[in-house]
Order: sequence, then C-alpha cells, then structure tokens
Amino acid sequence: MSLPKNHTISKIVAKAVVRIVVLLIALPVIAYFTSPTIMAQRVSFPNLWAVAAPLLLLLTFVVLLTLVLRHKYGKIEYNWLLTLSGLFVCLYLVLFYVKVLHIFH
Repeated sequence: MSLPKNHTISKIVAKAVVRIVVLLIALPVIAYFTSPTIMAQRVSFPNLWAVAAPLLLLLTFVVLLTLVLRHKYGKIEYNWLLTLSGLFVCLYLVLFYVKVLHIFH
C-alpha cells in the first residue's frame, strides 16, 4: 500500500523545517561562545512578556516535535502543525537576530 502524496509532502516539509529551526537556534549559541561579552550587552528583556511569549512559542514547537517524532512523521495533521509552528519559530528567530543581535548585518 502506497502513502498518499500529501503525506509524503508533509513529511518532507516537516523534516526540512525542523532542520532549519535547529540551525537557527544553533547560530546564536555559536556566536555566544565566540564573543560572550558582546552578546551579554546586546540581549536584555524589559518585561515578562518579552520572555514569556517566545518561550511559549518554543514550548509549542517542542511539544509538536515530540508528538511528530513519537508517531514517526506518520500523522499528516501533526506534520503540518509542526511545519506551521516551525515557520513561526523561524520568523521570530530571524526577526530577533536582525533587531537585537545584528547577526545578519
């Protein structure tokens, strides 16, 4: 029995988004270990919501990633939800890096 085309596409897209998110998360970690004093000066959060909202977004991504990995990319709905959540995480990280860290300048 062959899998539907949508299942194969959702699997490929979900795996690609997970890899992109991992790379985007690794980028500031590498930058931190190369120059920790500059990173400490640039990153500051003025209030609780500036920390809570991104953490909630990352927590949602991790929960969906856990569900997808538990089912081994077998459920199309979870794959697409992970993709959507991963795109929002990517968008947030790129905007954060451009605005705060000036990595892409």
